[in-house]
Amino acid sequence: MKHLPLFDKIPKFSTSLERLKKHFLTVPFLAVFNTLTVLILGGLSVYAKLNNQGDGVERLFSDPFNFWFPYEGILTGVSEVLWCIPVAICAFTFGVLRQKYPRSRSGTFLFFSALLLGVFFLDDRFRMTLILSRLGISTKLIYLCYGSAVFLYGVKFWRYIKTTPYLPLVAAFLLFAISRFEDMLNLRSQGLHAMLEDGTKLLALLNLSLYFWHVCHQEVGRKLPPNADT
Repeated sequence: MKHLPLFDKIPKFSTSLERLKKHFLTVPFLAVFNTLTVLILGGLSVYAKLNNQGDGVERLFSDPFNFWFPYEGILTGVSEVLWCIPVAICAFTFGVLRQKYPRSRSGTFLFFSALLLGVFFLDDRFRMTLILSRLGISTKLIYLCYGSAVFLYGVKFWRYIKTTPYLPLVAAFLLFAISRFEDMLNLRSQGLHAMLEDGTKLLALLNLSLYFWHVCHQEVGRKLPPNADT
């Protein structure tokens, strides 16, 4: 009797394995991102084991929750959720429109919007400006780069922006500017400091989310009507 590999002795194992592989390859980059994530987490585990740094790895996944003050950081969490909304819907809508209109003006606008807002989100979430300033890079220079990026973004897409209800977008960037410039002030009042820095940012993110939600909904409805494929 011909010897069979161990996996072939398991009923339907090969078929299930091929089906799983097919599903992974159906979604772009799914296998790549899963593999990279596993490698990174595995590397952290090995590092923690070799250097007795298990508590350091645990801190990476610690829950920022204060039992005595359960409301602590709640508005920061809301801001982080609002950050993700415009980035996600712009990127998703760009991907949808790109299927039929690869060079559309609205698609290009949404792509660069997702890119710009994504950089701002990463900076805010991972404190990139603070880290760079500790490395000796001037905060003013970083803000100048960000301001220049916003200016070029506005100049490049102003014709398209004028066709949309752009007031929330303009208001959002002005509020972001107030939030960033507040860092340069030494205010004694903690409440005023929080409102000028975090309160204005929260309001800016709310306006951004509503603006891009409306624009993306409008573009999908305009270019991909319900009977487009019939």
